[in-house]
Amino acid sequence: MSQQDPLKKSRLGLRGILLACGGVLVASSVFFIPNIGDVGDSTPTTALAQPRTTAAPSDGATVREGAAESSIRSQGAAAGPTEESGTLLPVYWLGEVGDSERLFREYLPAPQGAAREPISDAVQLMTAGQPLDPDYHSPWRPASRITSSISTKNVITVDISSDAVSEQLEEADARLALQQLVYTATAAASNAGLITGGEASSVVVLIDGAAQYRAFGAVDIGGEWTRDPATLAPVWIIDPQEGVEADAGSVTVHGVAPDAAEFVSWQIDRSANGSTEGGSELFRDGRASVSAGEGGQSTYSFSVTLPPGRYGITVSVVAEDGAAQDTKSVVVR
Repeated sequence: MSQQDPLKKSRLGLRGILLACGGVLVASSVFFIPNIGDVGDSTPTTALAQPRTTAAPSDGATVREGAAESSIRSQGAAAGPTEESGTLLPVYWLGEVGDSERLFREYLPAPQGAAREPISDAVQLMTAGQPLDPDYHSPWRPASRITSSISTKNVITVDISSDAVSEQLEEADARLALQQLVYTATAAASNAGLITGGEASSVVVLIDGAAQYRAFGAVDIGGEWTRDPATLAPVWIIDPQEGVEADAGSVTVHGVAPDAAEFVSWQIDRSANGSTEGGSELFRDGRASVSAGEGGQSTYSFSVTLPPGRYGITVSVVAEDGAAQDTKSVVVR
């Protein structure tokens, strides 16, 4: 890791949409300009469920991450009108894959009182928010202060308060937590159009303004951190996200899978009595082919007609280090 100073040059004048304030870039709106791709290059298309500790989600939004742009559109009456829009932020979480933990991603609405700084807001959600999916979690503690900036070299600097890294972790777990931060910060920058298309990005982590700090009591944070693809979960469901409500009819499920996989296996279980209690029974299962992608992650997609009810969706794949899966619970009205 190099030791160059990323604070020497700040990115200014991004078509007049950013303001420099104390060395920190402040986003004045949601940005929809081309940017480099993030894993999966696709966002959810079903209405979002409400996160457990953040503001209620906006009814719809258009976000961009990678070459493909998709609209977050309502599929249920409970989701409200589709013409209103709001900000969705990519946040990475930890989840179990076999005997280890890997990174999964969700899109969450910006929290109440957000500073409208996409990187800082996403990192704040990562430390203080809760994932939609109860299978995910975060080792970070709520940060009392977060600032961020990005240089003309696409070096993101995140300055975070020490209370966020006060949990004592083993070195491997601490490094995974720092990768969680790296992925969240770079995804938020890409999603907001703050990274020049086709260029790599890195993250400098400061703790209480210090470049030399032992985070989680286990890892020295000095230097620039880049994404480690080995920390990503082999497979996960991008859409639908956990707890969404959809109209009865055709529901499309899509997500990411390893490049080496030819197909993913899927299974949909239906609640036996329409509630979360009382067990479930197999509704339908099958396979979906995997389309080649970049960076070790490809995509899959399949559609299933679902009548009203509660469903559990499971997508699994045989990866290099064993079987992996992701699950989501949805309600069809």
